[in-house]
Amino acid sequence: MSEEKQNCPTSFIKDKVKRKKLASGICDFCGKEHPLCYICTQCEFTVCQTCFIENQKRFTRSGVTWVCPDCLNWETL
Repeated sequence: MSEEKQNCPTSFIKDKVKRKKLASGICDFCGKEHPLCYICTQCEFTVCQTCFIENQKRFTRSGVTWVCPDCLNWETL
């Protein structure tokens, strides 16, 4: 079985690019620079912790995932 994996053509394997979900940046809500922001991996929408907590009903219902308001992508916290 390990030989089959080695002989498998890489064109069929989709490489997932790992993007940051948390980093410093400029919040798209308040426009200020913050040391820790949540970032959408698809459209790179950025929201700081303060704006996220103040507008929590817009982003999350469960507290485990959040929805990007720009592209409607689901992200985990």
